[in-house]
Amino acid sequence: MQLTQLEYFIVVARLEHMSQAALELEVSQSSLSKTIGRLEDDIGVQLFDRKGKSIRLNEYGRIFYEKVEKALNDLQEAKTEIQELANIREDSVAINVMNSKLLPKLFYDFYKKRPNVKIRQYLLPDKLALQKLVCGEIDLMIVINPIKDDRIQWVPLFTEEVFLVVPKNHPLAAKESVSLIETKDEMFILSETGQNFRATENQLFERAGFTPNIAFEGEDLSIILQLVNEGKGISFIFKHSFLDQYLDNVKILEISNPDCFQTVGIAWNKKRKSSFVVNSFRDFAISFLKDSTI
Repeated sequence: MQLTQLEYFIVVARLEHMSQAALELEVSQSSLSKTIGRLEDDIGVQLFDRKGKSIRLNEYGRIFYEKVEKALNDLQEAKTEIQELANIREDSVAINVMNSKLLPKLFYDFYKKRPNVKIRQYLLPDKLALQKLVCGEIDLMIVINPIKDDRIQWVPLFTEEVFLVVPKNHPLAAKESVSLIETKDEMFILSETGQNFRATENQLFERAGFTPNIAFEGEDLSIILQLVNEGKGISFIFKHSFLDQYLDNVKILEISNPDCFQTVGIAWNKKRKSSFVVNSFRDFAISFLKDSTI
Protein backbone atom coordinates (compact mmCIF):
# COMPACT_ATOMS: atom_id res chain seq x y z
CA MET A 1 0.00 0.00 0.00
CA GLN A 2 1.56 3.29 -1.16
CA LEU A 3 0.98 6.88 -0.04
CA THR A 4 0.03 7.86 -3.61
CA GLN A 5 -2.69 5.21 -3.62
CA LEU A 6 -4.14 6.64 -0.41
CA GLU A 7 -4.02 10.21 -1.69
CA TYR A 8 -5.77 9.21 -4.92
CA PHE A 9 -8.34 7.20 -2.98
CA ILE A 10 -9.26 10.23 -0.82
CA VAL A 11 -10.01 12.35 -3.90
CA VAL A 12 -12.05 9.64 -5.62
CA ALA A 13 -13.97 8.96 -2.40
CA ARG A 14 -14.70 12.64 -1.89
CA LEU A 15 -15.93 13.22 -5.45
CA GLU A 16 -17.35 9.75 -6.13
CA HIS A 17 -16.61 10.46 -9.77
CA MET A 18 -13.59 8.93 -11.51
CA SER A 19 -13.22 11.42 -14.38
CA GLN A 20 -13.57 14.47 -12.10
CA ALA A 21 -11.03 12.98 -9.70
CA ALA A 22 -8.63 12.38 -12.59
CA LEU A 23 -8.95 16.03 -13.64
CA GLU A 24 -8.31 17.26 -10.11
CA LEU A 25 -5.29 14.97 -9.70
CA GLU A 26 -4.05 15.75 -13.22
CA VAL A 27 -3.68 12.07 -14.15
CA SER A 28 -5.37 9.97 -16.80
CA GLN A 29 -8.59 8.24 -15.88
CA SER A 30 -7.19 4.84 -16.83
CA SER A 31 -4.12 5.35 -14.61
CA LEU A 32 -6.33 6.44 -11.72
CA SER A 33 -8.63 3.43 -12.15
CA LYS A 34 -5.63 1.08 -12.11
CA THR A 35 -4.25 2.73 -8.95
CA ILE A 36 -7.56 2.35 -7.12
CA GLY A 37 -7.81 -1.24 -8.38
CA ARG A 38 -4.36 -2.10 -6.99
CA LEU A 39 -5.31 -0.53 -3.65
CA GLU A 40 -8.43 -2.69 -3.46
CA ASP A 41 -6.36 -5.76 -4.35
CA ASP A 42 -3.92 -4.92 -1.53
CA ILE A 43 -6.75 -4.60 0.99
CA GLY A 44 -8.66 -7.59 -0.32
CA VAL A 45 -12.11 -5.99 -0.66
CA GLN A 46 -13.90 -3.62 -3.02
CA LEU A 47 -14.12 -0.09 -1.61
CA PHE A 48 -16.58 1.21 -4.20
CA ASP A 49 -19.81 -0.06 -5.70
CA ARG A 50 -19.63 0.36 -9.46
CA LYS A 51 -22.57 0.45 -11.85
CA GLY A 52 -21.77 1.62 -15.37
CA LYS A 53 -20.03 4.99 -15.03
CA SER A 54 -21.38 5.47 -11.51
CA ILE A 55 -19.06 4.89 -8.52
CA ARG A 56 -20.10 5.05 -4.86
CA LEU A 57 -18.30 4.34 -1.61
CA ASN A 58 -19.60 1.16 -0.01
CA GLU A 59 -19.59 0.29 3.69
CA TYR A 60 -15.95 -0.85 3.59
CA GLY A 61 -14.97 2.27 1.64
CA ARG A 62 -16.59 4.62 4.15
CA ILE A 63 -14.73 3.03 7.05
CA PHE A 64 -11.46 3.11 5.12
CA TYR A 65 -12.05 6.76 4.07
CA GLU A 66 -12.43 7.94 7.68
CA LYS A 67 -9.23 6.20 8.75
CA VAL A 68 -7.17 7.30 5.74
CA GLU A 69 -8.33 10.92 5.98
CA LYS A 70 -7.25 11.08 9.64
CA ALA A 71 -3.93 9.37 8.90
CA LEU A 72 -3.08 11.78 6.05
CA ASN A 73 -4.04 14.79 8.18
CA ASP A 74 -1.84 13.51 11.01
CA LEU A 75 1.06 13.05 8.60
CA GLN A 76 0.69 16.58 7.26
CA GLU A 77 0.52 18.05 10.78
CA ALA A 78 3.61 16.07 11.78
CA LYS A 79 5.50 17.32 8.72
CA THR A 80 4.48 20.92 9.40
CA GLU A 81 5.46 20.77 13.08
CA ILE A 82 8.86 19.28 12.33
CA GLN A 83 9.59 21.84 9.60
CA GLU A 84 8.60 24.68 11.88
CA LEU A 85 10.62 23.37 14.81
CA ALA A 86 13.61 23.06 12.53
CA ASN A 87 12.86 26.56 11.22
CA ILE A 88 13.28 25.40 7.62
CA ARG A 89 9.86 26.49 6.38
CA GLU A 90 8.75 30.10 6.52
CA ASP A 91 5.02 30.56 6.58
CA SER A 92 2.45 33.25 6.05
CA VAL A 93 0.10 35.13 8.35
CA ALA A 94 -3.31 36.29 7.13
CA ILE A 95 -4.73 39.03 9.34
CA ASN A 96 -7.71 41.36 9.16
CA VAL A 97 -7.03 44.76 10.69
CA MET A 98 -8.64 48.10 11.48
CA ASN A 99 -7.33 51.43 10.21
CA SER A 100 -4.89 52.06 13.03
CA LYS A 101 -1.65 54.02 12.68
CA LEU A 102 0.00 51.57 15.11
CA LEU A 103 -0.09 48.67 12.66
CA PRO A 104 2.52 49.59 10.01
CA LYS A 105 5.27 49.61 12.64
CA LEU A 106 3.96 46.33 14.06
CA PHE A 107 4.26 44.67 10.66
CA TYR A 108 7.64 46.27 9.97
CA ASP A 109 9.17 45.23 13.31
CA PHE A 110 7.92 41.66 12.94
CA TYR A 111 9.22 41.54 9.36
CA LYS A 112 12.69 42.52 10.64
CA LYS A 113 12.61 39.46 12.92
CA ARG A 114 11.21 37.08 10.29
CA PRO A 115 11.98 38.58 6.85
CA ASN A 116 10.81 35.51 4.93
CA VAL A 117 7.34 35.48 6.43
CA LYS A 118 4.63 36.68 4.10
CA ILE A 119 2.02 38.86 5.84
CA ARG A 120 -1.33 39.04 4.04
CA GLN A 121 -3.26 41.99 5.43
CA TYR A 122 -6.97 42.58 4.87
CA LEU A 123 -9.37 45.39 5.76
CA LEU A 124 -12.67 43.54 5.47
CA PRO A 125 -16.06 44.35 7.01
CA ASP A 126 -16.24 42.81 10.48
CA LYS A 127 -18.94 40.23 9.63
CA LEU A 128 -17.06 38.95 6.59
CA ALA A 129 -13.75 38.90 8.48
CA LEU A 130 -15.31 36.84 11.26
CA GLN A 131 -16.66 34.34 8.74
CA LYS A 132 -13.20 33.97 7.23
CA LEU A 133 -11.65 33.61 10.68
CA VAL A 134 -14.06 30.81 11.56
CA CYS A 135 -13.46 28.88 8.33
CA GLY A 136 -9.68 29.36 8.45
CA GLU A 137 -9.23 31.72 5.48
CA ILE A 138 -7.60 34.25 7.80
CA ASP A 139 -5.59 33.54 10.94
CA LEU A 140 -6.11 36.61 13.10
CA MET A 141 -8.24 39.73 13.54
CA ILE A 142 -7.32 42.98 15.21
CA VAL A 143 -10.74 44.26 16.14
CA ILE A 144 -12.67 46.55 18.47
CA ASN A 145 -14.60 44.98 21.36
CA PRO A 146 -14.83 41.30 22.38
CA ILE A 147 -16.23 38.80 19.87
CA LYS A 148 -19.06 36.77 21.38
CA ASP A 149 -18.51 33.39 19.75
CA ASP A 150 -17.53 30.16 21.52
CA ARG A 151 -15.08 29.35 18.74
CA ILE A 152 -13.16 32.63 19.04
CA GLN A 153 -10.53 33.68 21.56
CA TRP A 154 -10.23 37.47 21.99
CA VAL A 155 -7.45 39.11 24.01
CA PRO A 156 -7.48 42.86 24.80
CA LEU A 157 -4.50 44.85 23.55
CA PHE A 158 -5.11 48.48 24.48
CA THR A 159 -7.80 51.05 25.22
CA GLU A 160 -8.05 54.18 23.12
CA GLU A 161 -10.10 57.36 23.33
CA VAL A 162 -12.97 58.07 20.95
CA PHE A 163 -13.52 61.63 19.70
CA LEU A 164 -16.34 63.53 18.01
CA VAL A 165 -15.61 64.81 14.50
CA VAL A 166 -17.61 67.72 13.03
CA PRO A 167 -17.26 69.97 9.95
CA LYS A 168 -15.18 73.12 10.52
CA ASN A 169 -18.18 75.36 9.86
CA HIS A 170 -20.33 73.54 12.43
CA PRO A 171 -21.27 75.56 15.57
CA LEU A 172 -19.64 72.90 17.79
CA ALA A 173 -16.32 73.44 15.99
CA ALA A 174 -15.77 76.55 18.10
CA LYS A 175 -15.31 74.30 21.14
CA GLU A 176 -12.44 72.05 22.20
CA SER A 177 -14.65 69.55 24.00
CA VAL A 178 -18.34 68.76 24.22
CA SER A 179 -20.75 66.74 26.30
CA LEU A 180 -22.31 64.18 23.98
CA ILE A 181 -25.82 65.23 25.04
CA GLU A 182 -25.17 68.52 23.21
CA THR A 183 -25.37 66.56 19.95
CA LYS A 184 -28.80 64.97 20.51
CA ASP A 185 -30.43 67.03 17.73
CA GLU A 186 -27.57 66.61 15.23
CA MET A 187 -27.53 64.34 12.17
CA PHE A 188 -25.07 61.48 12.67
CA ILE A 189 -23.16 59.46 10.07
CA LEU A 190 -22.43 56.12 11.71
CA SER A 191 -20.98 52.69 11.12
CA GLU A 192 -23.40 50.07 9.86
CA THR A 193 -25.22 47.92 12.40
CA GLY A 194 -23.12 44.78 12.91
CA GLN A 195 -19.81 46.58 12.59
CA ASN A 196 -17.77 46.51 15.79
CA PHE A 197 -17.29 50.28 15.85
CA ARG A 198 -21.08 50.67 15.73
CA ALA A 199 -21.22 48.76 19.02
CA THR A 200 -18.92 51.42 20.49
CA GLU A 201 -21.11 54.20 19.07
CA ASN A 202 -24.29 52.60 20.44
CA GLN A 203 -22.72 52.34 23.90
CA LEU A 204 -21.85 56.04 23.82
CA PHE A 205 -25.40 57.06 22.92
CA GLU A 206 -26.84 54.76 25.59
CA ARG A 207 -24.58 56.25 28.24
CA ALA A 208 -25.37 59.79 27.06
CA GLY A 209 -29.08 59.03 27.32
CA PHE A 210 -30.45 59.69 23.85
CA THR A 211 -31.23 58.03 20.53
CA PRO A 212 -29.32 59.63 17.64
CA ASN A 213 -30.75 60.98 14.41
CA ILE A 214 -28.99 58.91 11.75
CA ALA A 215 -28.50 60.33 8.27
CA PHE A 216 -26.28 57.58 6.88
CA GLU A 217 -24.85 54.20 7.88
CA GLY A 218 -21.86 52.57 6.20
CA GLU A 219 -19.30 49.81 6.67
CA ASP A 220 -16.33 51.88 5.45
CA LEU A 221 -15.12 54.40 8.04
CA SER A 222 -13.14 56.32 5.42
CA ILE A 223 -16.35 57.07 3.47
CA ILE A 224 -18.16 58.03 6.68
CA LEU A 225 -15.46 60.53 7.59
CA GLN A 226 -15.33 61.94 4.06
CA LEU A 227 -19.05 62.67 4.33
CA VAL A 228 -18.33 64.59 7.54
CA ASN A 229 -15.50 66.35 5.72
CA GLU A 230 -18.07 67.43 3.11
CA GLY A 231 -20.40 68.80 5.77
CA LYS A 232 -23.09 66.09 5.60
CA GLY A 233 -23.22 65.36 9.34
CA ILE A 234 -21.10 64.51 12.37
CA SER A 235 -19.50 61.27 13.51
CA PHE A 236 -16.79 59.65 15.65
CA ILE A 237 -13.12 58.80 15.18
CA PHE A 238 -10.78 56.85 17.45
CA LYS A 239 -7.39 58.04 18.67
CA HIS A 240 -5.08 55.80 16.63
CA SER A 241 -7.00 56.00 13.35
CA PHE A 242 -4.84 57.21 10.46
CA LEU A 243 -7.87 58.59 8.60
CA ASP A 244 -7.62 62.02 10.25
CA GLN A 245 -4.76 62.93 7.89
CA TYR A 246 -7.17 62.82 4.94
CA LEU A 247 -9.62 65.26 6.54
CA ASP A 248 -8.96 68.95 5.89
CA ASN A 249 -12.40 70.36 6.68
CA VAL A 250 -13.18 68.96 10.11
CA LYS A 251 -12.63 69.68 13.80
CA ILE A 252 -11.93 66.78 16.15
CA LEU A 253 -13.35 67.34 19.64
CA GLU A 254 -12.84 65.62 22.96
CA ILE A 255 -16.01 64.28 24.55
CA SER A 256 -16.16 65.39 28.18
CA ASN A 257 -19.19 63.30 29.13
CA PRO A 258 -19.53 60.37 29.10
CA ASP A 259 -15.98 59.03 29.12
CA CYS A 260 -15.49 57.76 25.56
CA PHE A 261 -13.11 54.84 25.16
CA GLN A 262 -13.02 51.53 23.32
CA THR A 263 -10.86 48.44 23.72
CA VAL A 264 -8.95 46.96 20.80
CA GLY A 265 -8.05 43.28 20.87
CA ILE A 266 -6.70 40.42 18.80
CA ALA A 267 -8.83 37.38 17.96
CA TRP A 268 -8.23 33.90 16.59
CA ASN A 269 -10.14 30.65 16.13
CA LYS A 270 -9.31 28.51 19.16
CA LYS A 271 -10.90 25.47 17.52
CA ARG A 272 -8.30 25.40 14.73
CA LYS A 273 -4.61 24.60 15.09
CA SER A 274 -2.46 27.64 14.34
CA SER A 275 0.99 27.37 12.79
CA PHE A 276 4.15 28.22 14.66
CA VAL A 277 4.52 31.43 12.66
CA VAL A 278 0.93 32.54 13.32
CA ASN A 279 1.41 31.93 17.04
CA SER A 280 4.71 33.83 16.93
CA PHE A 281 3.10 36.81 15.22
CA ARG A 282 0.15 36.78 17.63
CA ASP A 283 2.44 36.78 20.69
CA PHE A 284 4.60 39.50 19.14
CA ALA A 285 1.52 41.64 18.36
CA ILE A 286 0.17 41.29 21.90
CA SER A 287 3.46 42.43 23.40
CA PHE A 288 4.12 45.16 20.82
CA LEU A 289 0.70 46.80 20.94
CA LYS A 290 0.45 46.72 24.72
CA ASP A 291 3.89 48.31 25.04
CA SER A 292 3.37 50.85 22.26
CA THR A 293 0.33 52.43 23.92
CA ILE A 294 1.67 52.69 27.47
